[in-house]
Amino acid sequence: MISLVGVVFAVAAYIFGLSAWQAAGTDYYQSDDLIIPRTIDVIVFLWCFWVGSSIGSFLNVVVWRMPRGQGVNGRSYCPRCHAQLKARDNFPVFGWLALGGKCRSCRLPISPRYPIVEGIVGASLTLVAIGQLYQLSLPGQSTHWHGGPLWAPVVDTPVLVVLLFHGFGLAVSWAMGLIRMDRNTLPVRLVQIGLGVVAVAILALPPLMIVTWQMVDGRPLWTGSSIYVDALVRVLTSIAAAVMIGRSLAPAFCPAADPKTDPLGNSTRRLIDLIAIITLPSLVVGWKTVIAVTVVATILAVPIRRWVIRSTDGLGAFAIAMPIVLTLQLFAWRMMESLSWWPGSFSGPWVILGWAGAILLVPLWIRDRDAAGTLPPVSDEDSFTDEDDDDDEENDEDEAL
Repeated sequence: MISLVGVVFAVAAYIFGLSAWQAAGTDYYQSDDLIIPRTIDVIVFLWCFWVGSSIGSFLNVVVWRMPRGQGVNGRSYCPRCHAQLKARDNFPVFGWLALGGKCRSCRLPISPRYPIVEGIVGASLTLVAIGQLYQLSLPGQSTHWHGGPLWAPVVDTPVLVVLLFHGFGLAVSWAMGLIRMDRNTLPVRLVQIGLGVVAVAILALPPLMIVTWQMVDGRPLWTGSSIYVDALVRVLTSIAAAVMIGRSLAPAFCPAADPKTDPLGNSTRRLIDLIAIITLPSLVVGWKTVIAVTVVATILAVPIRRWVIRSTDGLGAFAIAMPIVLTLQLFAWRMMESLSWWPGSFSGPWVILGWAGAILLVPLWIRDRDAAGTLPPVSDEDSFTDEDDDDDEENDEDEAL
């Protein structure tokens, strides 16, 4: 009840407060004139967050069931007594809050991980959706953004198709990150479906690339049959870049990996998962930008491992950092393209080489003590806890992550 009151208060503050503030800065509008545009903003935001958090709820099912070889169909159930959840209890975030974090049937606690994942994934997808619907994010999305008090979302087929593509890719990235965060091996089916759908979508509809694979962007009109050749090369270069980056990061995450002599070893499986985790964003944003995205994700993994999710290993922290950085890249893509030091469509070779060199330095701040993959998978109830704080404190002096 308190959370619902807070939402209502925040909505009212945004609509009436921002309308009054914007009207005070112009002679053309009264605050009453801006209530409807700001109400549209709220409706768009709440709708996007509801859809995004619902996807997060589904990802909870995927992350729990797929590593255990279970199907993802069927109603959600309590992980303790296996009682099916009622529809109102399964409402993202608020369903858990309404139950007080306990199962309606057995009254045993339900992990707070469920609403946390729903909220974070919902916020991630909402940020990307708002950026693209309001023409804030993508390079070439709009030649002129009509900002100001009467701004409004653009909802047409091209925008929705691109948003659906990016939303799917980001959701798969979250699924991979959450599974690897639990120290579980990525299910082959998830990797095949996730990477396959993204790659095929680019080949079938090349404008989903947003930017091409060339060092100088040649995409002003997206016309001609050669665009399909560009799409194919874009997919191949993205995969090749992910493999090279993954092998470069192996000393940090899986130094014992040897696909030739030990193809079924724990470290080799970690390497394969590492490459898959990098391939998804590489396909979405291109081989040039994914180099910087990966470096930033490795840096973000350090505080995540130390202070947020101490029950995971270094690869798990990196895996969960990847969709976070991908979210920020998708939201700020247009702005990042304009930065001379961020690798993008118009970056010079030295910028790309500089970021590629940073990949080789990652072992300086990440030395994964779990690189051999010897620790057991983390259970649903143990995630986001500090159970092994004491053990970690003993090793803090000897490890960077």
